[in-house]
Amino acid sequence: MTFPVLHIPVLGDGMTIALNAVVHVLISHGVAIGTTFMIVMFQTIHALGHGRFWQDSARSLLGTVVVITTSVGAVTGVGIWFITGILSPAGIGSLIHLFFWPWFIEWIAFTVEVIFLLIYYFLWDRLAEQHPRKLMLAGWGYLFSAFSSAVLISGILGFMLTPDGWPQGGEFVQAYFNPTFIPQCILRIAAGITMGALLAMGWTSWRFKGSTEERGKILRTCGWTMLIAGICTGVATFIYFSRVPETYLTHWKFAVATSAWSQNTKFLPAINIAAATCLLFAALAAMLRRHKLSLIMFIPCVILSIGMVTEFERVREFVRGPYLLPGYMYANQIPMVRTEASQAKNRNLLNSLSWINTTTDDAPYAVSGRALFDANCGVCHTIGGINDINKRLQGRTLEGVNAITSITENMMPFMPPFTGSEQERLTMSTYLYYMANKNIRPRPQLFKEKK
Repeated sequence: MTFPVLHIPVLGDGMTIALNAVVHVLISHGVAIGTTFMIVMFQTIHALGHGRFWQDSARSLLGTVVVITTSVGAVTGVGIWFITGILSPAGIGSLIHLFFWPWFIEWIAFTVEVIFLLIYYFLWDRLAEQHPRKLMLAGWGYLFSAFSSAVLISGILGFMLTPDGWPQGGEFVQAYFNPTFIPQCILRIAAGITMGALLAMGWTSWRFKGSTEERGKILRTCGWTMLIAGICTGVATFIYFSRVPETYLTHWKFAVATSAWSQNTKFLPAINIAAATCLLFAALAAMLRRHKLSLIMFIPCVILSIGMVTEFERVREFVRGPYLLPGYMYANQIPMVRTEASQAKNRNLLNSLSWINTTTDDAPYAVSGRALFDANCGVCHTIGGINDINKRLQGRTLEGVNAITSITENMMPFMPPFTGSEQERLTMSTYLYYMANKNIRPRPQLFKEKK
């Protein structure tokens, strides 16, 4: 491989990327798009002459939104690039090679988005009273940039699950305008507005200082917005998953929960129905201007919304099984054609690994075994951490371990086949066998003998 193979110990690569990505999605969708949409809508209603309390409510939310968006949101956004860049350089390199211009334009949209947000925030006090319509235009300019950024990134995210005919045709249009592109655009924007309306509802219930009638008008607007955006989210989600290949959909329960929980076929659907019902009742409570009920339902709705966003992102990442890019590259960044060639010609993998650390105390075969494990399995398994390979192989014989590594793609739908020669597979199996059974006799000789 051209790039070094790096993995996060204990926590694992997947969990590290997922934690950063979920936090970023919650902020970029729920705060940067959704809550700002509510702020701009409130300010627009004031600019159109429907009462100053709309503007006061929007202003009370704006400072918090700007701080969260430009701090945690920006850091986690850069964090996605940094983490995926070091853990999956071949995958990111392939995506950049294919989607250079959409990503370039998306960065311009993001820059414009930040400029509009700062203008909106710092010129608020100067424009709000004397030129509210100019302020309104700045707000909608921000939203247009934010929506454009979401649309541009959706084409790339959709490609990673449904690349359509790109692996065969190799055309950009096939890749970008893939089957899940449009429903995912609508889903992400509508879900963001739903979360934004929920946050505005909670903020209004908790912090609004105006009269009961004024608070009721804002709550009703939040409720209607949450209901309409929530229905759009549900419809877009249904269309989105109807376009995901059936083979992938069979993985979703394993992708969301552990193997034990996935056997309970009613558990996950029941949780999702309960979450949607809770959001529906929260929207109805706000529409009916029920202040205390809206306040009570706010916390459970926020928790359930975070859960649904986490579930969607996890499903989107994991259901594509052993692939990083279906039809082109496995999750371990090894292209499919390379694996097939290796299997057909019994070709070595170690010769292409240019970044093996040979300055350790490990015995030579252990160095090779660890390098082969890192290249083939390390993206999902750790040694001693989450999804610990030692626990999975503990108690098995060397022959048993070797048999498993020969049929990994048939063991579980998420595992890619081994890439390398037969001798290399035996080397990796021996290494893993010794690592998982350190108490056996004779004791394994994993390290160089000290003189």
